[in-house]
Amino acid sequence: MSRLARDANSAPIQCLRPGASQSVSVSGTAASSTSITQRVTRICATVDVHVSVIGTATTSDCFIPANSIEFIHTYEGDTISFVTSGASGTAYVTEMV
Repeated sequence: MSRLARDANSAPIQCLRPGASQSVSVSGTAASSTSITQRVTRICATVDVHVSVIGTATTSDCFIPANSIEFIHTYEGDTISFVTSGASGTAYVTEMV
């Protein structure tokens, strides 16, 4: 049986450890990560991005502001597609194990 870390009030904290990471150059043209192998994925980007895990991202997809962190549920084999409104930057994708 595993034990969860506990906060100052002795409540369990569910946490994951970083696994494989990759960076994706993002711009006004959609770009995708390589295939994901884990169930939870951490995303952050240096610019505002829109993301999709069900196809090519468009500016109508889920918005993630620059320099924020988002955890998403993924399935093995998913890829994460990114697009911006025109700015260029980098998105960082980290699989959590």
